[in-house]
Amino acid sequence: MNELNLFCFITNLCVIALCGALMAILPTLTRKTLLFGVRIPESAQNHIEVKNMKKNYITLIVFGAGITFLIAIIQYIALPDLSLLACMYFPFLLVILQMIAFIFNWRKALKLKEANNWHITPIAFVETRSSQSRGNLSSVPWLYYILSFIIIFASIAVALIHYPSIPDPMPIHFDINMNPDGWAAKSLGFVLMMPLVNLGMLIIMVLAAVSIVKAKLQINMQNPALSFAQHRAYRRLMGHGMGILTLGMVIGIMLSGFISLFPEFKISLGITMAIILLPSILLVAIAIRAGQSGCKLNPKITEADTMASGYRPTDTESKPQGIERDRCDDKHWKLGMFYYNPTDPAILVEDRFGTNIGFNYARTSTKIIVAVLALILIVTYVGTTVVIFPMI
Repeated sequence: MNELNLFCFITNLCVIALCGALMAILPTLTRKTLLFGVRIPESAQNHIEVKNMKKNYITLIVFGAGITFLIAIIQYIALPDLSLLACMYFPFLLVILQMIAFIFNWRKALKLKEANNWHITPIAFVETRSSQSRGNLSSVPWLYYILSFIIIFASIAVALIHYPSIPDPMPIHFDINMNPDGWAAKSLGFVLMMPLVNLGMLIIMVLAAVSIVKAKLQINMQNPALSFAQHRAYRRLMGHGMGILTLGMVIGIMLSGFISLFPEFKISLGITMAIILLPSILLVAIAIRAGQSGCKLNPKITEADTMASGYRPTDTESKPQGIERDRCDDKHWKLGMFYYNPTDPAILVEDRFGTNIGFNYARTSTKIIVAVLALILIVTYVGTTVVIFPMI
C-alpha cells in the first residue's frame, strides 16, 4: 500500500503541475479578438488593461496551482492512505479556481469594452454549403478507433476464455512492483470491468473526435480562404492527436486489466503510464502549436480553400456566400463561456477560451448530451470512490 500511495502522490503532483501550466497558457492560445469570453478588436490586445488582466489571470492560476501542490504534499505526509482519492479529486480544485478567475475577468472585460466603446462587426461566422460539407465524418482518422475497438474486443474475448483458469480469490490490487497484495472473490464483473471501462472511454473519445470535425469554426471575414486552410490543418492535426491518444489509452487500460487476469504478467506501472502520458503530451503540443481552431497555423492556401470560402483572391468585391449568424454577439455567451442562442441551429460551436469546442445550450439535444456526459462522470468517480477504493 505504501508503494501505491507514493505512486499516486507523484502522479497527483504531475497532474497538478500539468493542469496548472495548461490553464495558465490558455490566454495565449485564444484568438486575439477574444478577451475572457468577450469579443474585442484585435488591436485592443495592446491595451494596458488587457495585458494586465491576462497577467493577473496567469499569476492567480500559477499561485493556485502552487497552493494545491502544497496541499497535496501535506495530505501525503498527514494522510498517505488518501493519496488515491487526492489524485482523483485535487485537479478539480484547479478547475473551480479557473472558472472563478475566468468569470471575474469576464466581468472586467465587459466593463472595459463598454468604457472604451469598442465596436465589433456583427458578421463573424458564415454557414455555407461548403463549410457544412467540410465537416464530413470521412475526415475522422477512423483507423485509430477501429484498432482500439479491435483491441478492446480481443481483450474481452481473452478475459472470457481465460476466466475458468483464474484463481478464486483473484488478485485485484498490486503494489508498485506488480506483486499482488489484495484479493476478491472471482466474478465476471471484476474480469470485465477494465474492458468495459475501456469501451466507455473509447465512445467518449469518438464523440470528441466527431465534435472537432462537426463544430462550426470561426471564419475570418478579412481572409476567409486562410480560415478554411487553418481549419483543415487544425482538424487534421487534432484528429491524429486524438486518435493516437485514444489508442494509447486503450492499450494502457488493457495492460492494467491483464495484470489481474495474468498475475505472472508483470509490467511496470511506469511503462503503462508512459503509454498514456506520451500521447497526451503530443496532443497538448499540437494544441499549443495550432492555437484556437488553428488560428496560429500558417498553412498553404489551396484552390479548394478559396473555392470553399466563396470567392477568388482576384475578386476583391465578392464576399463569402452564406447566412449571417449572431454567434459573435456577447449577449449569447452566458458568463462568457456558455453559448445559448435558440436561433442558431448549430449544436457544436467554437468556444471562447483556449482550444475547446463548446455547445449551444439552447438546443434540446445539447442538454441531453451534457446530462449524459455528466452522469457518466459522476457514476465513474462515485463508483471508483465508493466501490473500488475500500477494496485497496
